[in-house]
Amino acid sequence: MRPGIDPARLRPARMSRPHLPAPDRRHLLLALGAGAAAALCGLLGLGRLLDDLALRRLGPQSAAPVVVLGLDASGPSAWTNERLAELLERLRAAGVRGIGLDLPAALAPSADPVADARLARALIDGPVVLGVNLQPQPGGGLQAQLPAAGFVDATGLGHVWLPFDGDGRIRRHHALAVADDGIAWPSLALALARTDANADRGGDRGLPDPWPVAAAAEPQTLQASALLADRIDPQRLRGQWVLVGPTDPARQARLPGPHGSAALFPVQHQARALADLLVGHTPRPLAPPVHALLAWLLATAAVLAGGSRRGPGWRMPTALLAGILASLAVCAGLLARQWWFAPGASVGVLALALAGWAVAAALRHWHGRRYLPGLASSSQLHAAVAALRANGAPHALLLLQASAAGDARPAAAATCPRRFAGVLRTRARRPDDLAAWLGDSRFALLLHGIQAPAAESVREQIREQAAAQGLEVQVDLQACTGQEDCACLRRLEPAAGP
Repeated sequence: MRPGIDPARLRPARMSRPHLPAPDRRHLLLALGAGAAAALCGLLGLGRLLDDLALRRLGPQSAAPVVVLGLDASGPSAWTNERLAELLERLRAAGVRGIGLDLPAALAPSADPVADARLARALIDGPVVLGVNLQPQPGGGLQAQLPAAGFVDATGLGHVWLPFDGDGRIRRHHALAVADDGIAWPSLALALARTDANADRGGDRGLPDPWPVAAAAEPQTLQASALLADRIDPQRLRGQWVLVGPTDPARQARLPGPHGSAALFPVQHQARALADLLVGHTPRPLAPPVHALLAWLLATAAVLAGGSRRGPGWRMPTALLAGILASLAVCAGLLARQWWFAPGASVGVLALALAGWAVAAALRHWHGRRYLPGLASSSQLHAAVAALRANGAPHALLLLQASAAGDARPAAAATCPRRFAGVLRTRARRPDDLAAWLGDSRFALLLHGIQAPAAESVREQIREQAAAQGLEVQVDLQACTGQEDCACLRRLEPAAGP
């Protein structure tokens, strides 16, 4: 019988174990560190970019009937009380559901009492809500800037305060804001939605304060001067909620919103908040301790699942990808129930861990390919076997696979080829002997002019020498006379390349 071993013996020992041991201490510390990093990043808001993108993609996509009418650059005195009154009358005649006025300066009486009276009448005939500026004070607090008494008595009021986050972006809407006078002002969007008893306001009851605003598409914006000039069909505005405010870049700066959206005029930010109210998309942010705990659990569980000592090489990246998908799934599930979990922290930490694993794997692969001097390539081995077969010279071919005995960690697997290469080089002493590396932890040893008993002795010596270095070796032995019975080339085919 031709010497050899059962191919099943070439299966790594770890594959035969039905259960995987628990992660070692190093992996446990890495998992806890990843969880702590995710929790801390969540508390500090370091994942805002990913949070904004997740809120935009996972939130509701339904559009609300909200239109912005911009006060364009038709002159510093173009929008007098007379023209504002005419605009409100046109909107009421068009059958709009509600009108919100977001004006940077509070309404004040003009030199034309007739125009002032007309504007007051247009406000009271509404439904119109007038925006109230809340100016931050140097010592803290907010001071309300009210319009003239005649206009206040004729309209509803709502604040137009737009606070910035730490990165200078507007991504929160405050349903209520308490001024220094103790009055809790509703926002312009909330006050406007309350003017229609039949409106589907979704989250009007028990609104969170604040709620995160998604980076939705820019609201539909038309020019108020075009409506007065009859260039816009009033029927386009029937049944719509209309917000009026300046959209002239020379007089009003655009303010950045969440990542993934263009900078908007303040009135457009108010329109976006109103749209959230109308579709019922006002999620309540999780309490910071709950959010930190959830981010910690997701990141820790993912790294812990991928850190088994005897797990295969793909276990860690698979677990990290699963953790990223789980974070997004948790975010989507909570959003459907009007809760907001910012997944950016856990997703970012796990993505960095995945990138680190990829870099480490690439370095291990490069290290294994770079530091195996003195061994032939698979093509050189093929050429040598073909030459021996053509010459009819007896030879023996040993196909070997080395692994770290009792240790399947990636670090141990990375050093295994280099350690075993030293063992194999000591066996190829004669000029015609050839030791080759076939990639990963697979090797071959070609012995010239040797018979099966001597080859078996070499096999056992290699095993003993490798065991002394903590390595486990599986060997497939093929001894040939060099004539027609040689099957070495066929045996090399499955491992022809690194």
